[in-house]
Amino acid sequence: MSQNGVWEFAGKTDPGCVRANNEDGLAIDEDLGLLIVADGMGGHNSGEVASELAISTIRSFARRMLGGEKTMVALGGDPLLSARAQLLEHFVESANTMIFEKGRAFPRDAGMGTTVVAVLVDQKSVAVAHVGDSRLYLFRGGVLSQLTEDHSLVGDQLRRGLITPEAAAHSTLQNILTRALGAESIVKVDVAEHPVFPGDILILSTDGLDKMVSDEEVANVLREDSTPARVVDVLVRLARQAGGTDNITVVCARLGSSRPQGLWGKMSGFLQGRP
Repeated sequence: MSQNGVWEFAGKTDPGCVRANNEDGLAIDEDLGLLIVADGMGGHNSGEVASELAISTIRSFARRMLGGEKTMVALGGDPLLSARAQLLEHFVESANTMIFEKGRAFPRDAGMGTTVVAVLVDQKSVAVAHVGDSRLYLFRGGVLSQLTEDHSLVGDQLRRGLITPEAAAHSTLQNILTRALGAESIVKVDVAEHPVFPGDILILSTDGLDKMVSDEEVANVLREDSTPARVVDVLVRLARQAGGTDNITVVCARLGSSRPQGLWGKMSGFLQGRP
């Protein structure tokens, strides 16, 4: 488990009980308050290539552009979003370009893709950019809320009222995505910002958790013990006990009560318009 003075972080990835390789990936950069989870897809281990490329690209761009390098980017996104959120969107779009171009350049990697959920946190808010069906949850006051929408056929059917949540949970079409990094030269990235308060917990996860462990089970784990390292261990174990039919990845972040110090604190304050 790591921490940056305000947030505590922990992450774990596991191949599960069925698959020989792990095409999921995660990154935790406590200096930047950056969290990433990705779930790759594609033959010949290309899914692993795609998820690793997504994570490395987003992290590299974030380190360059949020870590002090004076790189200028034209931010033409939603004016209601902060510069931080618009930059995060740019990082994810750049990852899409990298994966798409690699798939075109190398026949072995043709058709590869990945989901991604990327988060930037500070002491007052969380910015999230995501593509695919990997999720971001917020646990506050004993209640678990999903902050992202699944970019999947079943997710679309559920939002349109064509199926019930119970039917969605057992649908054989759960693996059909409507968006993924690398599928097209341009991808629509969902970007949002949410306020956070001391005691809040964030969960980033791939569908290897979400399809094996219900939201209520996740909430019960968090009610019992909110220590991030403990949370990720328990959730991965529960997913394996439920069958572990897919790779499983979980990142947990818990907000404490102190204000960050040093470069991270100054950077987050600047991006939020605070001194």
